[in-house]
Amino acid sequence: HICLETDVAFDQQGNIFVSDGYFDARVVKYDKNGRFVKAVGKQGRANLEFNTPHSIATDFQGNVYVGDRGNARVQVLDNDLNLKAVYDTVGNPWAVCVSGGPHQYLYSSNSWPDSSDSRGLPNTGEVYKMELDGTIIGKFGKGGKALGEFSTIHQMDCRDPNTIYTAEINNWRAQKIVLK
Repeated sequence: HICLETDVAFDQQGNIFVSDGYFDARVVKYDKNGRFVKAVGKQGRANLEFNTPHSIATDFQGNVYVGDRGNARVQVLDNDLNLKAVYDTVGNPWAVCVSGGPHQYLYSSNSWPDSSDSRGLPNTGEVYKMELDGTIIGKFGKGGKALGEFSTIHQMDCRDPNTIYTAEINNWRAQKIVLK
């Protein structure tokens, strides 16, 4: 039973991964036919525990990247949902995205919601570009409402590793960012 899922991702074999974010705080795997395979996680701060797993993406090797928003980290799982790594230097990931292409990258948004304390605005709003091993290559953007600024990126598309589309729920807009 899924309760308020927050995102879905598919691996190269068609398996389905769901971030069950608001009540169950877990990740669920189904096979390509929709049959339950496994679930991991519960509410908490330890490894394989989540506080609003808000976004999920997979790479070509089948690894699963979970934006653990409330714990300010990305938890990386293998295809069997075992913990591989934790990336805790990219703020609060409201959205994660793994690019296409022969060299894949992980993007993570550190979003600032309008309802948050405005003193946090200077420390949020950026999007991080990383190697899949968590090495930060760079970042762009800042919190705000102007072009190139972001407020609560709720989803990203990064099929092309140098063209990122963002969808913001507080600014009610999408932006296209071309990296050079």
